[in-house]
Amino acid sequence: MKRAFPVLVHLVGLAMAVRTISGFAIDLGVYRAGGQAVLDGAPVYENELFAGLLFTYTPFAALIFVPLALMPMIVAQSLAALGNYALLTYSLSRSWSALDKRKAVALTLLMATPLLLTESVRLTHSIGQVNLALLALVLWDLLRDDSRRTKGIGVGIAAGIKLTPLFFVAYLVITRRFRAAATAMAGFAGTIASGFLFLPKDSLRFWFGGTFTDAARVFPNPAAVHNQSLRGMLLRAFGVSAESQGLWIVLAAVVTIGTLAIAAWASQRGEELLAVTLCGLCAATVSPWSWGHHWVWIVPLAVIAVRKSWWALAPLFALTFPKLHALAAPDPSVTAPPVLTDGPAAFLLGNIYVIIFATAATISVVYFFRSPSSRLDKPTQDAREILESSTASTSRAHF
Repeated sequence: MKRAFPVLVHLVGLAMAVRTISGFAIDLGVYRAGGQAVLDGAPVYENELFAGLLFTYTPFAALIFVPLALMPMIVAQSLAALGNYALLTYSLSRSWSALDKRKAVALTLLMATPLLLTESVRLTHSIGQVNLALLALVLWDLLRDDSRRTKGIGVGIAAGIKLTPLFFVAYLVITRRFRAAATAMAGFAGTIASGFLFLPKDSLRFWFGGTFTDAARVFPNPAAVHNQSLRGMLLRAFGVSAESQGLWIVLAAVVTIGTLAIAAWASQRGEELLAVTLCGLCAATVSPWSWGHHWVWIVPLAVIAVRKSWWALAPLFALTFPKLHALAAPDPSVTAPPVLTDGPAAFLLGNIYVIIFATAATISVVYFFRSPSSRLDKPTQDAREILESSTASTSRAHF
């Protein structure tokens, strides 16, 4: 019975994933429309492609979405739903294998269903997003042994689809994995080259026409509560102005430097999953725009929290359940205003992902100072150098 219970829980999660097939997978529709534009020889970035939405991904992404355009929507939705659940399972398994292989199978089966109740994972399933695919790709790549000559290629390909995984190149450099960093950049360059080869006009527009730096293509209001990033939090708190924009740049630099320092420290202690997870969370934090479904890095964070008994994160995870989170940050398709618009509760729910990241980073530092390590008992020289240079770096930032 004990062995059967995890399987039953996992099947409940699979049933929940299958239910999303009947929903309106709006992002999957955009992917298919981007692939169709490639097939038709139509511009990818000039016009709204699906349900009033623009295509915001790279030309390489448009190319790999072509197969989706060749199949009926119901088939694409079915593949996306089942594929995303498989990717969730893989990401959990890969994370647990990095920490405790003995319990990896049972705990993977037990955790997939509860994680489907969180907004980031649930929304990724319901709208047909690629976030879990990118998560799985990065985890597969960076949790491999450093002796693998192809280490870094997964990061490069992931960055070729969505630019935020480029953050991991900085992590590879700061931890002196220079070959892996070079491989990642080579893979990324390869995705750009393939875009120019097959979609030269679209590639010129995306890379040199200001398309990929235009956050308004994602959503016109950068201060909207749907922007679950540090920038969104600051703009909501202080208003949209040059000063708040400058403050975001400075704080994003500080957060990036600090996170890389903690990640380098974690890596030297043999805490590779924690290091990679903190970098993934930081990338979503400092991004100009982060939807809730970009925060699928809470999946490996949940594994870490369970393994290390970091139960302070549990109530924060609960606040990402859609019905709770929607009190302050309702779905963009909902025209009614949020129930909570002011006060501590609105701030907590409206910025819950940034708060989760800040809490995880803080707990990590406290954990490192309190727990002995067989590999390193203090921050690495790399981490110290980053921390010491943070003041000089931010003092040169321009508003």
